[in-house]
Parts: sequence; structure tokens; C-alpha cells
Amino acid sequence: MTEIAIRQVPAEEARSLLPLLRQAQDFHHAALPRVFRDDETDADLGRFLDEWLAREGVVALAAVSEAGGILGCAVYEVEEVAAKPLIAARRNGMLRHLVVDAAWRGQGLGSRLVEEVKARLKADGVDRLRAHHYAFNEVSAAVLGKAGLSPLLVLVEGET
Repeated sequence: MTEIAIRQVPAEEARSLLPLLRQAQDFHHAALPRVFRDDETDADLGRFLDEWLAREGVVALAAVSEAGGILGCAVYEVEEVAAKPLIAARRNGMLRHLVVDAAWRGQGLGSRLVEEVKARLKADGVDRLRAHHYAFNEVSAAVLGKAGLSPLLVLVEGET
């Protein structure tokens, strides 16, 4: 059995996540072509990854095989929510991206990545994790539910 480690991806290695980003983008575009683009080049997506992972507080984790291949990734950050008249101040972990390579799905890697995100947030004093996913993405719903996340806010959309 292949030993899989989870490690942080430094910003200078952002483009190593490009194949996973492409898989996720293709999946989302197939379901919602009005929302998700499919015309971005690898150079465009690479620049996006470079800029994203260079931002203050953005953390990328990768599930890595013994041979060094990246099998999955999670990107998260801590969001500071200021107090408002109707809302209390709080710090949340925000899972922005979770994807497992198609060849490795169904083996628990998504769950391992989410658990590692939760552990790192807890170590940093953050006691809440939030994430969002599209309604068609039943796998994300299942992985996040297994990790103890449940729907809190429902966004609806329709034609005008």
C-alpha cells in the first residue's frame, strides 16, 4: 500500500497544484458552464495559483505519495469577521478548495485533508471551519458532512 503524507505547499510550488485545479475546474464547468470557464490556459491558471497562494494567510495542503506525486489538495485561510450591529465578531477557518485526483477518489483522501485542515486551525486557536460547495457536488457534501460540517446558510438562485 502506498504511504501518503500530508504537507504544506509553499507558495513557490503553487503550480504543482495545477493538474488538480484543472480537474476541479472541468468538473464544475461540466455542471455549470454559465458560471465556470473552460477557456483559461495553464499559464492563466498558474498565475492565479501563484497569486492566490502568495496571499497572506492562505494555506495549501497536499496529499503526497511516496514517489512525490500530488494526489489531492486543500486550500484554506482564517477569516476575521468584524462585529456588526447584528453579528458577533468571530474567527473562522474557511476551506476554499478541496480536490482529490480522479485516480485516488473514494479512498478517504478528501477526509484526511479536511481533518488536517481542522487540526491545524485548532492548533491556531480557530474553533470553527466553514466551507461552501455547489448543490450538484454530492461528494463534497458527503466529505464535509463526515467531517462534522452541516448546512448553515442556503443561497438560492434563479432567472430574472
